[in-house]
Amino acid sequence: MSGDKQGDYDAVIVGASIAGCSVATLLARAGARVALLDRRPDATSYKTLCTHFIQASATETIQRLGLAERIEAAGGLRNGIEAWTREGWIRPRLGADYEHPRYGYDIRREKLDPMLRELASETAGVDLMLGHTVTGLLESESRPAGVRTTDRDRRPRELKARVVVAADGRDSGVGRMARVPSRVKSNDRFVYFAYYRGLPLVSGNRSLLWFLDPDVAYAFPQDEEVTLMACFQTKDRLPWFKRDLEANFENYFRGLPNVPDLAGGERVSKILGKLDMPLSIRPAGRPGLAFVGDAAMAADPVWGVGCGFAFQSGEWLADAIGEALAGGAPDADIDKRIDGYRKRHRRKLLGHFLMMSDYGSGRRQNTAERLMLRAASGDEVTAARFHTFIARSIAPTDSEFARLMGRSLRLAVARRGAGSAQEPEGPHAHGTPLPADVTTGWRTVDGVRVPVSCAGPSDSSEAVVFVHGCPGSRRDWDDLLARCAPIARTLAFDMPGFGRAEKPEGFDCSVRGYGGFLESALDQLEVERVHLVLHDFGGPWGLEWARQNPERLASATLVNTGVLFGYRRHSLARIWETPLLGEAFLAMATRSGLRAVLRRGSRRDLPRAFVDRIYDDLDQGSKRTLLHLYRNTDLSEVGLAQAEALRPLNRPSLVIWGADDRYLPASMAGRQQAAFPSAEVTVLDECGHWPLVEAPDRVGRLVERFLRDQIGV
Repeated sequence: MSGDKQGDYDAVIVGASIAGCSVATLLARAGARVALLDRRPDATSYKTLCTHFIQASATETIQRLGLAERIEAAGGLRNGIEAWTREGWIRPRLGADYEHPRYGYDIRREKLDPMLRELASETAGVDLMLGHTVTGLLESESRPAGVRTTDRDRRPRELKARVVVAADGRDSGVGRMARVPSRVKSNDRFVYFAYYRGLPLVSGNRSLLWFLDPDVAYAFPQDEEVTLMACFQTKDRLPWFKRDLEANFENYFRGLPNVPDLAGGERVSKILGKLDMPLSIRPAGRPGLAFVGDAAMAADPVWGVGCGFAFQSGEWLADAIGEALAGGAPDADIDKRIDGYRKRHRRKLLGHFLMMSDYGSGRRQNTAERLMLRAASGDEVTAARFHTFIARSIAPTDSEFARLMGRSLRLAVARRGAGSAQEPEGPHAHGTPLPADVTTGWRTVDGVRVPVSCAGPSDSSEAVVFVHGCPGSRRDWDDLLARCAPIARTLAFDMPGFGRAEKPEGFDCSVRGYGGFLESALDQLEVERVHLVLHDFGGPWGLEWARQNPERLASATLVNTGVLFGYRRHSLARIWETPLLGEAFLAMATRSGLRAVLRRGSRRDLPRAFVDRIYDDLDQGSKRTLLHLYRNTDLSEVGLAQAEALRPLNRPSLVIWGADDRYLPASMAGRQQAAFPSAEVTVLDECGHWPLVEAPDRVGRLVERFLRDQIGV
């Protein structure tokens, strides 16, 4: 029924999308009179930023609504999953004794959303009112009693109701008006996705997922033979990824096991993205007011739960209050039932939300997750239980989930030492992808095999050379490598003892030793004219090379580094310099401990993925190298010698320093003019020791402008 009737309602529902239409339809079927409002005037409008995967846990709700037949008639697909992990493929086979829904649905929102509004409007008792914006809440005895609205012609209206239902999304306006704040957690991943036609999957109608740790990618078959390709990545890669979006998006999927060849299909959409996806949860009910769908809980979209939880929360609320509303139960009884819905929502979904929020930090998989994925890749019983959990048919607090984890642990013990991790080919081999225009090669320099990231013209004798610090790797420079590739040849090494470079015990871990390594590497690569870009210990290493090769130095960009005379050892350096204490400290290092240590050099937490990469590279060889370096280097003495040698050259220099660096204080920024008298010095507020990570766009613009001036591009 569609109309604009005067009079009171049992419930007024704000938002006519999945959750709102579901609860409106079910409340009306129970006999309640419902006003269903939406600010959008068009019944065919739909949510564009959605991956359309409806989890199997919502299938019974969909069937109850009578939507299953409509979805399938519109071309919607019954979905399933095949998931790749580094331990192997997970392909659930659901036997005859499987007790949970076996499939969900894939259908694009441009079909689903109008279908839901049509279903609601056809239901006796529902007044669908499009083009109505809620401007305030009515109250009676400190309890919501309806809403104030304006239509497209700005005509005001009051709609009285015994219950107000907020189905207006994660940024719920009703929630703000009612002063029911949400608890918000940050999400350190971003997503880009696009639609392709003519891109069949080897899995047929089963969705493909790749758990790439810390990334997640997937291919979802949709109605009308359309395939959705999506990738969720950590935000540390966002600056370079979005600059050349098409190349980086298509490059991302190359080499993944069983991935369709994107070149073989036709992209029929723009590449769509959501760069900031905070996670939020609020109490799902209070007297006279209930929240459903994203208004109650907006979880991490990487898990494809939003649509399913919207259907389910709408059903739970309707079951809680429908008959009581229709029967004219007193407000106290209605409020008690709303509170029961709140508790059910919390019991069913809070555990999922907390687990998803933790993973939303951009962290790597934890031990329990790796155990579960490994077990599910090699055991049919565990694979079926994994499907039950990933389809959200059980909660982390359920006994069935406990049995899943128990079996995973037993299998891990039984298989201890068996098998090995698999690596995908292409950009994902041995780590997260590089920018599309950056390649990695390997060089053996002075007997040490090291990886080298390269971009720009490979035959140029002039190059921008990036040198990381301690600890660190060439991957610290991914954004600047890609940004500077159009300007000149760009190179970044994993220095011996760090990253994925070899870590021989006999390498000379001194400033002179690293300077000599750079000289040999640049000679081998036939680079004659060098623009150095340095950070942390890379400063003394690179400037030592410059001291020995002054005629080859074209310019220097110093990021929280340089000539470090007057250097005072920070507390961590004193620990590392102390025999036994330094070894004990590093032996007890954990991911969380490293994050806390690195946090000292920054005003804010560094990206989880950045810290994880440093931790993963910090093996015994790197720890040995780090201790040797700190115990055999007088940075003040080295800095004086370098300043004396470089000052007469007065080479162009850009100095960038974080104002809050607690390892190398910002007072050292101005001292760089002792080596580079004409240096341009910029101190960045709200940055610490890693401005290239903390403020990549600001640093990138400064470096790009400076290098363009020097190279004449």
